[in-house]
Amino acid sequence: MSAATSSQTGPTKAIKRIIERLREKPGALLPLLHAVQDEFGYISPEVLPVIAGALNLSRAEVHGVVSFYHYFRTTPPGRNCIQICRAESCQAMGGRELEVHAKQSLQIDFQQTTPDGEITLLPVYCLGNCACSPAVRVGNKVYGQVDPVSFDGIVSRLLSASKKVEGQLDKIAQETTKPLIKIYVPRDTTSCSLGADLIADAIQKAIESSQLPLQMVRNGSRGLYWLEPMIEIETEQGRVAYGPVTPEKINKFMAEKCWEKSVQERESHPLCLGLTEDIDYLKNQQRLTFARVGVVDPNSVEDYCSQGGFAGLKKALLMKPQAIVSTITDSGLRGRGGAAFPTGIKWQTVLDVDSAQKYIVCNADEGDSGNYADRMLMESDPFSLIEGMVIAGLAVGADRGYIYLREEYPLACEVLNKAIDSAIEQAWLGNNIAGSDICFNMEVRLGAGAYICGEETSMLESIEGKRGEVRPKPPLPAIKGLFGQPSVINNVISLATVPIILAKGAEHYQSYGQGRSLGTLPFQLSGNIKQAGLVELAFGCSLKTLLVDFGGGTRTGEPMKAVQVGGPLGAYLPESQWNTPLDYEAFNEIDAMLGHGGVVAFDNTVDMSVQARFAMEFCTIESCGKCTPCRIGSVRGVEVIDKIRAGEDAQQNTILLKDLCDTMVHGSLCAMGGMTPYPVRSALRFFAEDFELSAKSSIG
Repeated sequence: MSAATSSQTGPTKAIKRIIERLREKPGALLPLLHAVQDEFGYISPEVLPVIAGALNLSRAEVHGVVSFYHYFRTTPPGRNCIQICRAESCQAMGGRELEVHAKQSLQIDFQQTTPDGEITLLPVYCLGNCACSPAVRVGNKVYGQVDPVSFDGIVSRLLSASKKVEGQLDKIAQETTKPLIKIYVPRDTTSCSLGADLIADAIQKAIESSQLPLQMVRNGSRGLYWLEPMIEIETEQGRVAYGPVTPEKINKFMAEKCWEKSVQERESHPLCLGLTEDIDYLKNQQRLTFARVGVVDPNSVEDYCSQGGFAGLKKALLMKPQAIVSTITDSGLRGRGGAAFPTGIKWQTVLDVDSAQKYIVCNADEGDSGNYADRMLMESDPFSLIEGMVIAGLAVGADRGYIYLREEYPLACEVLNKAIDSAIEQAWLGNNIAGSDICFNMEVRLGAGAYICGEETSMLESIEGKRGEVRPKPPLPAIKGLFGQPSVINNVISLATVPIILAKGAEHYQSYGQGRSLGTLPFQLSGNIKQAGLVELAFGCSLKTLLVDFGGGTRTGEPMKAVQVGGPLGAYLPESQWNTPLDYEAFNEIDAMLGHGGVVAFDNTVDMSVQARFAMEFCTIESCGKCTPCRIGSVRGVEVIDKIRAGEDAQQNTILLKDLCDTMVHGSLCAMGGMTPYPVRSALRFFAEDFELSAKSSIG
């Protein structure tokens, strides 16, 4: 977020320049509002009629959009905006206590600014940094594992800094006759929140000052977040991993010159983890979609191609559209965004519609607590998403794509835009792809802080520059989608999986998984879990295997009490259900969902009545407001749960809560209201003691 550096007193030259630059974009309102806020720090009410006139909209329409999204501000913020994540994974590790401390320390509430104008405190409902929660964001920098002491340190540094120093380093080419040894330092949001940028800075300084025979590569994270920052050094045997290498340890580490050591000397180093590929956590996975994540330089087309990149697109360029669609259908790939709808059916529907204009839309609005797989892939292997979208365009006859990215992912935005530019330069995107007569263009569209825009029709409204309200169905977006045209809508993981299916064939992909749940899913472990990270597995192993064999139990060492799977709309599962196989149908049978694969663990200190209340509270904040069961039902839900927790006619209010949940499930327009009761019902059913209820009064 930009601090307000100048005031808006009316139509200025800067605003006019912004309007002139962006007014011709389809659905230009959101990009234009982002540009104004980036320039001034907020959107003054005085500029609304200017924007409205330029886009031929009413002032009410523009105001309605500004007021709908959490990110847009109409008053000047402080010089620094601090966002505290309130999502479930952060709550599981002390986020509520951090929030209380921050308010007391700064003596302000959320949405307020300190009297000296230095700090504005803001809530945010997921920063995608769930593997090292609690998380805090200042500007575009995310901090992980923040407690009250480190929060005070962040504030102290903000107040004492005379200027912000950016740690961006350029690679320095060194003339040497000896081949340079590559040293890999991850650059994804979570690794950087734990100090990876400071480590990269120290390594680069050591290379320059001592003329070391090293070339630093900023790769993505392997997803072993409890070992981050994890450095890898290239050897003849393969990459050797060291971690966690903290900023406090890096100077000693560089002085030891591990790249010159023998195998035996390396293995005896206290930070050595051995060959990266042999680490059990990684070796026991089945990485298909994430095979290149943490391996390649995300900015290098050449690196991507050397690891099998664009092989799927090369095959697709030689295939008929129906053959591409049939391959995806035969593979069994289902949507990885939560609904698990068969991808091939979506594509077939769009292919069959006769239209001069069609679109490919990537839903990258990954707002669920405990989910960060999309972010990881976009930051670490962006070309796989680009390749998947181009193949989708070939399959259905679309020549344009949009990636709808949440504003909370600034690094992903930077990496994606660089990757798009590089792909165009190398003729893998744009006009005459790979020397063919095929054209496909794409752009990144930023959201503005609205969870509901993860729902596909709400997302389409947002791209079109409107409030993110849910559309009724029919018509389906595959028939009448973006700008009224047939549109393929898939999430990041779905589209990034397409290249390997085309490259290796449908049979290869369907050899993983079981039943109707074929292939793999990247499960994301977070919350109170010892070994937080991403685990890509074939469908079929149990939730318990994921929690114990990979997760290693809780970070606090206390017994694990509950696990929420599938984001804030997912059920809370007790230990009796942890043997459930990880596949869509098995989870449906226990009234739960896999969703996007997020798994948030809680130890036995959690109060499940508080978590149930948060589910309803979250819905009140994030509902688009279009339908009554969601808009009003969630407010009543908070009130009824408060009465139950206070012991006020608990039996009768429990019955009332059950009826309210039934109304929301069956009457809501979309999954926001329809699934909010899932965590509430499960908390009441399996953790009735936290509501001071007997088992008889809980919801079955």
